[in-house]
Amino acid sequence: MAAHLLVFAAPATFASLFEPRPADWPADIRSVTSAADALRAVEADPDVALLLVERDVEPQLGRFVHRLRRTRPGLEIVLLSPLVSATVRAELQVLGVDLIDRGAPKIEIHLELRRRSTRLALQRQAGILGRSRRVQEVVETILQIGPTDIPVLVTGPSGAGKELVARALYMVSRRREHAFVALNVGALAETVLESELFGHEKGAFTGAATRKVGVFEHADGGTLFLDEVGEMSAGMQVRLLRALESGEITPVGSTQSRRVDVRIIAATNRRLEDAVRRGTFREDLYYRLKVVLIEVPSLAERREDLHELVSHFLAESARQYETTVQSLTDGALRALQNYAWPGNVRELRNVVFRMAVLARGSQIEEGDLPPEIRQPEEAATMPVPMHRSSEQAEREILLQSLLALRRDLQEVLRLLRRRDGGPSAVVLEPEAPAPPQSLREGEVRQIRAALEAAGGNRKAAAQILGVGERTLYRKLKEYNLT
Repeated sequence: MAAHLLVFAAPATFASLFEPRPADWPADIRSVTSAADALRAVEADPDVALLLVERDVEPQLGRFVHRLRRTRPGLEIVLLSPLVSATVRAELQVLGVDLIDRGAPKIEIHLELRRRSTRLALQRQAGILGRSRRVQEVVETILQIGPTDIPVLVTGPSGAGKELVARALYMVSRRREHAFVALNVGALAETVLESELFGHEKGAFTGAATRKVGVFEHADGGTLFLDEVGEMSAGMQVRLLRALESGEITPVGSTQSRRVDVRIIAATNRRLEDAVRRGTFREDLYYRLKVVLIEVPSLAERREDLHELVSHFLAESARQYETTVQSLTDGALRALQNYAWPGNVRELRNVVFRMAVLARGSQIEEGDLPPEIRQPEEAATMPVPMHRSSEQAEREILLQSLLALRRDLQEVLRLLRRRDGGPSAVVLEPEAPAPPQSLREGEVRQIRAALEAAGGNRKAAAQILGVGERTLYRKLKEYNLT
């Protein structure tokens, strides 16, 4: 996805900087000469991610920036200006506006704008949202080390977006023409994990009816992402270390090793250095994984990104659930920014989806927020959520049931792959991603897959889907499935 540059400057300034156009510029460059034109261009083109504003062309910069932020909270704004005082710099920081020295050589201005355009393009492609300094540092580190094969350890709290970082590293790597394979090692028992990692031969153990290819082989030539690596047992740590050091794997039940070429990206929400001191995580494996460390900040550490995240999730909710909410009031935004967000970005996404479905108007108001966010101290002492009518409570229960059903249905294909001997991992082949499905399309497709796997037996299909038979019958009738 492109990250277009819009330049709001005098014609002479634009001509001196960008005519002729710089060769191999990473994005489109356009110019406007008035605030009204700039606002219209930003609203009309979602690919405009970077706005360069010449200081002298807009005397009311603060008002102009606030108007932009209401419609495009994620827009990156840079002021082209001679050196300014410390007071002005502080004012710009409050506005979330960066500064480029107008007196710098033209080549330096180009390099800075290229760097920002490249970073923004990767953020949009990888879904790493935010203008905060912490997020910018993470993405710039990804751009720096991504093209290498160096192992990376990604740390951060649950729900902060560690897998997005791993996928971004893959996107800018030399291995992006090969597969990206993700496996949550903390969700599997040791015996299952060994087979998932290294595969097994037919007859290796009871139930091994066919040969199984492990994720190391699936990722050969590409990237292997091991999530929650801190949960691995001591025995599996030894086997993983041996594979990393030798570049060879031995499937369960085989005496023949196989050579594999993978780049390892590992992630954990634990402090592995503490686990090393306690003796529960091998020191040699820790340093093998942590050649480069990327720390993903919690949402509480980058609250300035919250408005952009909410806008993004409202748009996602509109696509997936056909909701009509487009924005939120200032009071609602303040309440969201004051909340602790223990579940990080994942929790915010779920809250926004719930609010978008339950909101009574086209804008989320403070009264639409869950009680734990509106009154966090009171909610913490209440055994049961209050402040809702029985009708609101029923609607919320129904919404949560539908969202849970959708998540359960999305697991069907993974379960079916495992029945066929495939890995319980996410395998991202280097083709273009499929367009997002609606909730109805996803449910229909996965209900049909479950019925086919169950040989038409509705009771067995309901068990595969993890729902009650009555729920499945109701869905069959609703979607006119036979």
